[in-house]
This record gives sequence, structure tokens and C-alpha cells, in this order.
Amino acid sequence: MNRPFIALLLLSLLLVACDTTPKAERTYELASEGVFSASLSKNLALIGTTARGNAELWQLKPKQLLHTWQHTDEKNGILYTAISDDEQYALTAEKESLAWWRIADGALMNVWYLPNINAITLSADGQFALIGLEDKAIYYSLQHGQTRYAFKHQSSVIKVDISASNQLAITGSSDETAKLWDLNNGQEKFSWPHQSKLSTVALSPDDQYALTNEGLGTIRLWKTQTGKLYKQLSSNLITLSAAAFSDNSHYLIAGRVSQRIDLWDIRSGEIINYWRPKKDSFWTPSAATILALTFSENERKIYSIASNGYLQLWRK
Repeated sequence: MNRPFIALLLLSLLLVACDTTPKAERTYELASEGVFSASLSKNLALIGTTARGNAELWQLKPKQLLHTWQHTDEKNGILYTAISDDEQYALTAEKESLAWWRIADGALMNVWYLPNINAITLSADGQFALIGLEDKAIYYSLQHGQTRYAFKHQSSVIKVDISASNQLAITGSSDETAKLWDLNNGQEKFSWPHQSKLSTVALSPDDQYALTNEGLGTIRLWKTQTGKLYKQLSSNLITLSAAAFSDNSHYLIAGRVSQRIDLWDIRSGEIINYWRPKKDSFWTPSAATILALTFSENERKIYSIASNGYLQLWRK
């Protein structure tokens, strides 16, 4: 056994011994080959699988596969997913097709063909979709198959969210801006410039806060009523890949591309806990990214899904 290997072994064992981060209460493998996309609600997980090119809807407790969905026979891959807050509807998207599903029986409600889809989300009741495209986002009535509003940007819209009240929408673009929109009239409320393309946007359940983060940037919380910066949570430069507010809007869970989850107290602006999700192999670098997060069980626990296909449950 050569000396470099022994040194690496000793260093690895030391790192394991020093790792005091809380462990997951449960770990499930949803897709051994990994996933392109994932969404979480209180009781459901929707993933776009890497190898099979389909979408799978899972019940979280007890873990059970409910539906398997696919757009075409070509297995182009489900790149984007969304679940409505009321858990009645789901949305899946390939690069140029969008499918609307009814969760109760798995029925396909409709399919639309749109060029260059970059992001999707559903309204709380599952009747409207916000879809990021090349130079705009469209607020789309799924029931009527009509665009209600078009939200303009200078470049691709790559992140979107709709508030729980269905009053606000936020869009994040490669043009280095995040914009807040009024869904009552389609008008732009505020535009927030950043230093690079947006990596994550989100709206709090009480409609008070908008979260934005650009690549290698800080986490910013904005007041939706005034457009003013409320708080900058992180001093370090990080890139978020997922974020979710607690139901009372007091806490934020944020997933990093570097396979870490942080729990923030919004009022104090402090990290109160963090976790490191499961790696595929201890001995090799892992590129697993946190794709979806949600609070569960009266906000006492947190579910996460990473791109390596693992669903994990954490105690807050």
C-alpha cells in the first residue's frame, strides 16, 4: 500500500470522525440513476428520471409510487416538474412540451407544445402555470388553454414562482434581473438587478417576502410591498438550487448546488441548522445538487431530493 493512499485514507477517516452534522432520519432511493428534476409538496414527490426519461409521482408517507408519466416515446427526459399546493394537479415539461396531469387518477388533462421551456411552476389550485421561455414568462390558464399575461425579459427566464395567494409572481432571468409581477393586472411591480443570472427565486406564503439569489451571490429577501431590500442572509457567495419558506414565513430552507441544506431564521438572519445529504460514494467526488425542499409534519421536519436520486427526511 503506497504512502499517498495511506495519507488519503487517514485524512478521510479524520473527516468522517469530525463530521458532526445531523444525520437524516430516513433515506430513500427514488432513482438509482439520478434525476433531472424534482418537486415536493407536503405529501408528494415528483421526479424526472435520468435514465428512463419519464416522470414518477411518489407518495411520501408511506413511500409508494402512485403514477408514472411520459410525454413521448422518444425519452427526451422530463426537465421540469411542479405540484400544486392542494396536491390535485401536477405539471411536467420537456424542452418543448408541457403536460398537465390530474393526481387523483393520473389522467392526462392536456399537452401543449412550446419552444424552449426553461422553468415551470403551478398556482396553488393547479389551474394556472407560470412558464419561463426565451425572452419572457407566460402566465397561462391551463383550463382554457390561453395566455393570461406575458412577462417580458431581455433574455431567458430560468426561474419562476407564484405566491400561495395567487396574487404575485416572480421571474428570474439570464438577463441578471428578478422581477415581481401583479397577477391581478399583469403589471410589473419591481425589478431587482443582480450581478449574474438568477439561480433561485421564491415567494413567502404570506406574500411579504421575495427571495432572490444569483450564481455565486448572496441570499436576498425583498419586501414585496415596497420593493426594498429587507435582509441579506448570507455574507458568503453561494449558489442556491432550491428554496422553500415555512408556512408561517418565519423560516427558510435553502439547498446549495454543493450538496448542503441550510435552515435560516428569517427574523434574526441566522443559520440555525444545516445538513449534508447522502453522497453516492464516500471515496469519489459527488456532484449531487439539492433539487427540491419542503417543510413537513407541522414544520418539524424537512424533506429533500438531490440529483443523485435520494429522498431524505431531516428533523428541524
